[in-house]
Amino acid sequence: MIAPVKPVDGIAFEGANGAILPIKPPSPKSSTAQAHRPILGRAPTIMTSRIIRFAFLSLVALTLAGTVATAAEQKPIPVIFDTDIGGDIDDAYALAQILHSPELKLLGVTTVSGDAVARARLAAKLLIVAGHSEIPVYAGTSTAPQYIAQTEWAKDFSSPALHLTGGVKFMRQQINAHPGEITLIAIGELTNIAALLNSEPGIGAKVKAIALMGGSVRRGYAPGSAPEPEWNIKSNVTAARTVFTSGVPLIVAPLDSTANLKLTPEWRVKIFAHGTPLNDALASLDFIWSHTNTWKADMPTLFDELAVALVATPNIVPLTPMYLEVAADGLTKPIEGRPPNAQVALTSKPAEFLEYFTQRLAR
Repeated sequence: MIAPVKPVDGIAFEGANGAILPIKPPSPKSSTAQAHRPILGRAPTIMTSRIIRFAFLSLVALTLAGTVATAAEQKPIPVIFDTDIGGDIDDAYALAQILHSPELKLLGVTTVSGDAVARARLAAKLLIVAGHSEIPVYAGTSTAPQYIAQTEWAKDFSSPALHLTGGVKFMRQQINAHPGEITLIAIGELTNIAALLNSEPGIGAKVKAIALMGGSVRRGYAPGSAPEPEWNIKSNVTAARTVFTSGVPLIVAPLDSTANLKLTPEWRVKIFAHGTPLNDALASLDFIWSHTNTWKADMPTLFDELAVALVATPNIVPLTPMYLEVAADGLTKPIEGRPPNAQVALTSKPAEFLEYFTQRLAR
């Protein structure tokens, strides 16, 4: 409500509810004094007052709208993290990255492939160490045994947030509760994600996007190599095809932009020197991985971290719209002339990305 305005001699003002306040009668002064008084017509003065009042209210409305828009822009993106943590070390780093990304709100973690329960124990323990006991972890689909040496670090771990089954059900419940809002970050084989899409008619239309690490478009694992079937896709080709033909918006970080993201000792020192409980845990897992991984890697490759970054910081690398088809052998082939089913990161700048990544974990 606009407060009533005190009348001024000779000027009509508009008060509350549009009422025109009375004009105070002129005092019996000399005509000379009256001649020096500003001559303000009543109609223009009323119009001016109305214009000022309208402008003031418009300014208030615009300010409030701007405040609401800013708050909306800053609202964290709700995500569910689907991971095969415990095999390659980048999954553990990616979970830490999500926790250090204020742009993201982690609703929960689901695990997939190999011993999904052992993977869930590892994820749950990392979250507890990081001070996030409120974030639930659900084991998803288990498959044939795989290398998961890091899970020994969390052997027999238990917590109220740890659920030994129900990964796909958890995702479905969350998506139905928040239709159009949740982004799935999938950095393992796509078995859980495909099971979710097949679990209920129309569920895919309620998923905001799927950001995934997977595929190989123009190069393979080695610099200058030809495209080749990438692990997350070839591990379950049927599931990958379900995801890539689902119509859900896809954000894809393939080998093209991830295979060159090497976390050298110099970069790791920047993380481990920041001695938080979470970073100390990462150092332990990194040590286990570096001495046990069956492919004899001597430094982590941050495959999964770009998929996380593309949700938290979408402009971190350029994205190319294209249609990717999953071949029988797991190769992801770009098909010309078809409407895009994915936004694909084909390039990255390793030094810039590693600076971005290590700064977040060293906060």
